[in-house]
Amino acid sequence: MVYYIRFLKTPRVQQQKGSSVVSALICITTDLGDAFLAQDVDLIAELTISHSSKILTTSSLAWQAGKRELPISLELPRGFAQQPVVLTVRPRGPQSPVKDSLCPVPLVVSGWSTPISAQLPAEKLIERRFSLGDSPEPQTSDLCISEETGNSIARHIWDAALASVIYLQKVTSGTSEGMPSLGHLLQHPRQTPLQVVELGAGCGIVGIALAQLHPYCSVLLTDLPEVEEIVARNINAARPASQSTVYYRPLDWNEPPPEDLCSSAIDLILLSDCTYNADSLPALVSTLDRLVRISPGAIILVALKRRHDSETVFFDLMQSAAFQSLQDGIPLPSQNDQVDQIELYCYSR
Repeated sequence: MVYYIRFLKTPRVQQQKGSSVVSALICITTDLGDAFLAQDVDLIAELTISHSSKILTTSSLAWQAGKRELPISLELPRGFAQQPVVLTVRPRGPQSPVKDSLCPVPLVVSGWSTPISAQLPAEKLIERRFSLGDSPEPQTSDLCISEETGNSIARHIWDAALASVIYLQKVTSGTSEGMPSLGHLLQHPRQTPLQVVELGAGCGIVGIALAQLHPYCSVLLTDLPEVEEIVARNINAARPASQSTVYYRPLDWNEPPPEDLCSSAIDLILLSDCTYNADSLPALVSTLDRLVRISPGAIILVALKRRHDSETVFFDLMQSAAFQSLQDGIPLPSQNDQVDQIELYCYSR
């Protein structure tokens, strides 16, 4: 499983013995926050001027197996206490100090704070920056997604979402054929925009990534109202391809989806890590059934990381609803040189 650097205490500027110091408390944990990285990792902490690549201070840190937290303290150069700065924490190694490469995904995902100064406290967010590699337009190749640092399930990045982005990246760029119906949908030139709906979008990483990867698509992110603030922030930071758009609309699976959900027939429905709650699965499958009745040609891409046996209910319900599937997978790194397999299913009628 992938591990994520998280702020247990977001960075703040403090005065210590006449100096300005940025302090924070981090951990390295799983997407659910239910386990800590149990191997040693060397880290780099950096302070940069906000909206600039100018590095002010760098410090080497060591995360040790068995730890649950790691304090950070970096002194600001004189004169910079009032100027907004950003704290970056990343693994030491060959990966870019600017962003992580999504292909392959690193074992430990780097994190960036929101801008901070003596008068500007950091928000309770952490930003992830990824390279999308072979994006059709170079200016869209950097994917920046903010997530909460707390325990919210809905406003975090989950492992299956990373796998979805990798899979869409490979299929869209033509470096992988993927499942035939998905490859045909994403690789052929279009006269009209590809209509995409993501259910349970959370912070929106999958749909936003597709809008940056695909040259001509309209992506609708949907979820409960509680995610609207974080997903709106990420949409504002998105860099979609020149003819692509991405927007948000609340959607409750317990309510019938409106027939005007999209401006035209849906081509692709995205889901990642939406099967963990067995109680919500009948409503989810019912929503999928209604959407495909409205748009009979739609295909559904499901990515999931098996967390418990009750998730098999999803497959039973999909079969009962007359959906047929093809299966593929994406390996993600885990500690001690192991891998986790993320399952992907392409459903259609």
